[in-house]
Amino acid sequence: MADPADNAGGGAPSDNTTIARRLIERRVENVAIRPIWDPIAVRLCFDAGEGAELPLRIGGKIGPASGAPIDARVTVVGLKRDNWQSGPWGRSGVGDCAAVRVGGVEIVLLAKRTQALGPELFINVGINPLTKKIVVLKSTNHFTFGPIAKKVIYSTAMAP
Repeated sequence: MADPADNAGGGAPSDNTTIARRLIERRVENVAIRPIWDPIAVRLCFDAGEGAELPLRIGGKIGPASGAPIDARVTVVGLKRDNWQSGPWGRSGVGDCAAVRVGGVEIVLLAKRTQALGPELFINVGINPLTKKIVVLKSTNHFTFGPIAKKVIYSTAMAP
């Protein structure tokens, strides 16, 4: 699922929580979402450490179009300093990243605002996108998941 409305490559904050919130509320399992830009949450996850459980406020910080933050008890499933991803223009750095799990939803959080391109943002924090039922990307069309997806659904997740 592609969320072009919250695509950092198009100038959006990339901290909208609408899709993540709905998936969590509906208790959908086996989902991965990326990236939600939230440098504060990333820092807290690094301070807590991999495997830690903590209350965390995710996303929804920039403005009304970002939606409300998600307040949840999360498990830190992966951390990567100076993470990177591949894309149409080669390899690019994305800064520190943390992956957290809320129920059946795993979310990749970024310290440096960027759009979703290659699968490394998942893989480098311990999430295998090939095993997920649903993969949500904040990107318009530069992601490299088309060849592995059964289909790509474009959604516009705007805050209510």
